[in-house]
Amino acid sequence: MKKFWKWLDEDLEETILMIFLILMSLAMMAQIVMRYCFGASMSWPEEFCRFCFVFSGFFSIGYCIRRGKMLKVDILMELFPKAVRTIVDLAGRAVTLVFFSYLTYYAYLAMMNSKKGGMVSPAMEMPMWLLYGSVFVGSALGVIRQIQDLYRFFFVHKEKKEEEKTC
Repeated sequence: MKKFWKWLDEDLEETILMIFLILMSLAMMAQIVMRYCFGASMSWPEEFCRFCFVFSGFFSIGYCIRRGKMLKVDILMELFPKAVRTIVDLAGRAVTLVFFSYLTYYAYLAMMNSKKGGMVSPAMEMPMWLLYGSVFVGSALGVIRQIQDLYRFFFVHKEKKEEEKTC
């Protein structure tokens, strides 16, 4: 069970992103084969790839936070003393948490409104609320990962510093 939780914590988003990439590649390859070998193109692969791309974009939010790959202006941070850098870093993490919390709430509302509207995509006739759901799930993953990041910021770094002092 510990292996599963470790995988869930460390590799969930990366696995999902790889699956989306594989699915997009297979769909586009099928479209190419159908178009150039059989002279008949399918209507759904382009829309499917577009949806996979959107899902990938929003699922990558959690991945970027988990791996510490969020956009930052590091060169400006180096100009400040260490104490100010720590405060600015913490403020950035807090703003990120507030932003993704806000986005999660409104993405949920948009998803529910879309579900009530009953819109479907043109080629695959997939319910559009699923596409809006990608924003909701991605931003919710961002909130979860940012909370984990803040926990590590406050507690894990202190534990490491205390271990270094005792050695």
